[in-house]
Amino acid sequence: MKFGAGTRRRLLVAATVFMVLGSLPDAASAGSTAREVAGALRDDPVYVVESERRQLSVLQQGRVRLRIVREDIGRIQIAVVSPQSAQRAGGLRELANAVDQALPGRRGALILTTGPAFHVVTSHGVVEPTAAALRAAVESNRREGLDAQLLAAVDGIAEVDPGAGGEVNVPNSGPQAPPGTSQPDTFADDAGDSLRLGVLIVAAAVAVPFLLGAMAVVLAWRRRHEATQDREQLERGDAGEELIVLGEEIRALDLDVEMPNASPRGREEYERALRLYDRANQLLARKDPSEVEIYEARRSLEEGRSRLAAAREALAVSEAPE
Repeated sequence: MKFGAGTRRRLLVAATVFMVLGSLPDAASAGSTAREVAGALRDDPVYVVESERRQLSVLQQGRVRLRIVREDIGRIQIAVVSPQSAQRAGGLRELANAVDQALPGRRGALILTTGPAFHVVTSHGVVEPTAAALRAAVESNRREGLDAQLLAAVDGIAEVDPGAGGEVNVPNSGPQAPPGTSQPDTFADDAGDSLRLGVLIVAAAVAVPFLLGAMAVVLAWRRRHEATQDREQLERGDAGEELIVLGEEIRALDLDVEMPNASPRGREEYERALRLYDRANQLLARKDPSEVEIYEARRSLEEGRSRLAAAREALAVSEAPE
C-alpha cells in the first residue's frame, strides 16, 4: 500500500513474471523515463517504447487497444519499456510505481512489461485477483508471444476489475469526538447572550431573501448543467458504440492486410483507418470529454469508416482472380 498526494490511498501489487530471456538491446539510450511513459499513457492506453516495437507491432498494439475498449475501457493501461529503463529506475517495480505517481487520478490497472517481466499497479483493493489474472495470462500464453499474453491479461483483469466503486479513497474527515462523550450544555441566561440572539435573528431575516434568490440561481444552473451532462453522456455512449463497431471491422481485415499479395493501397487505407480509430479512442477515453472532443471523435470515426471501405475495395480487387 502507498499513500499519494493529500489523503488519497492507492494499493500496489507486484506481479513479476520471469520468462526465458531473449536478446536485449545494447544501446544504453534505448528506453524512456517514467515521466515520458506517463505522458504517452495520458493519451493512449497502449505505449511501446521505440526500441521495443519489435516485441509488439503497430498492428498488435491496435488489437490490444481494441480489446481494452471492448472489455474495460478507461481502466487498463499498458506500457512496454526497455530493460535499460527499468534498470535505471532501480527495477521494473520502481519504474511502474514512478509512472503511477506521474499519473494522478489514474484508475484501474497499470501494467509495465519488458517482455520477459511484468509488473502491475492497481488503484483499487482487488489486488490478488488482479495479480493472479496477469500471472495466468502470461503463463498460459508463454509460447504465443507478448501480444497474446497482453490480450489474455486484458480479458482476465477486466473480469476482476471492481470498477469505479472499488477505488481506494479515504477522505479526510477530521477529528471526531470519542464515542459516549457529549458537548457541555450552554445557556443564554444573561443580557449579552439575549442581545447576540436578537442580532442573529435580524441578520437571518435580512439574509433569507438573498439566500432564496441565490438558491434559485444555483438550481437553475444545476438543471442546465445536468441537461448538458445527459446530452454529452448520450453522445459519448453513441460514439463509444461506433468506436467498438469500427474496431471490429478493422479487426476483420487483419488477415487480408497481412496477405503477401495484398494491395499496397488497401494497406495504406487500412493504416489510415487504424490511425483515425486510435485518435477517436484517445478522445473518448478521457475522463470528461468535452462536446468538441466528442464531435472530433465522431468525425474521426466517420472518416475511419470511409477509409476502411476504401481498403476493403482495394483488397478485394487484389484478391480477385485474373
